[in-house]
Amino acid sequence: MNDDSFSIKDIFPIILFILTVQITSLFLTNNFLNLYQILPSYQPAGNNTTGSILNSIILILPTFIITSVILLLIRRKLFLLLKSLLILAISAGTFSVSYIILTIAFDSVFSSIFIFIFSILLCSVPVLALTIIKSNKFQLLSSFILSSLYGTMFAVFLKPPTIIVIPIAFALYDIYAVFRGPLKSIVNSSDDSLDLRPLFVSLGRFNIGTGDLIFYSMIPSSVFLLIGLPFAFLSLFLIHIGIILTLYCLKRFEIFPGLPIPVFLSLIPYLLFY
Repeated sequence: MNDDSFSIKDIFPIILFILTVQITSLFLTNNFLNLYQILPSYQPAGNNTTGSILNSIILILPTFIITSVILLLIRRKLFLLLKSLLILAISAGTFSVSYIILTIAFDSVFSSIFIFIFSILLCSVPVLALTIIKSNKFQLLSSFILSSLYGTMFAVFLKPPTIIVIPIAFALYDIYAVFRGPLKSIVNSSDDSLDLRPLFVSLGRFNIGTGDLIFYSMIPSSVFLLIGLPFAFLSLFLIHIGIILTLYCLKRFEIFPGLPIPVFLSLIPYLLFY
């Protein structure tokens, strides 16, 4: 998340957009309430505390590698190769995630052919955003689709304690990545001619990473599944308090990690009620 200055009126569109993503993720997650306990989960290293830490490392390591590769390609100005790799990864990932979620959640409502076609349409939006359609509204739509779908997927297929440990691990990694690691270097090295949206979303004078948005939607959805809807809204409210505090930190920093403050505040319902 980055910017150099802002006024209070700049906060409203950010809160509104993030809230829309979160409500959509909660709506999708609602369809998994009766299935959550029987669905498979991501826990390759086990479901104890040590295993959850290792599970987080397993996810953080490819994140570090991917951002490092992006930085390398930017520095060598291999923009076509970078765009091609991003298109391949985003299209395949988004189609798979949307097809899985829609099949499980709406199999009794829609036919498999409709779900297949709709999944193709959903994955085509970020591809078009990366290649042809550069309007900010279309970029917002693309980030909205990615954030709500992936946020729901992580909420549904991550189980405790991994679902609690992973946001903490990524929040700590976000601090490193923004101030010392590859994200800081990408911001400093990116070419004006290279538009990496929808990997981030532009809201006024702010740029917010789509990865941050995924966690903003994942955590309330997970709280919804594990504790209940009222506590999900409490977590959602705490995230927005954290976002506002993060935005104010931008008065002192040119770029500031978007995860730590919202994540640590949003985990309070877990600590108190789970």
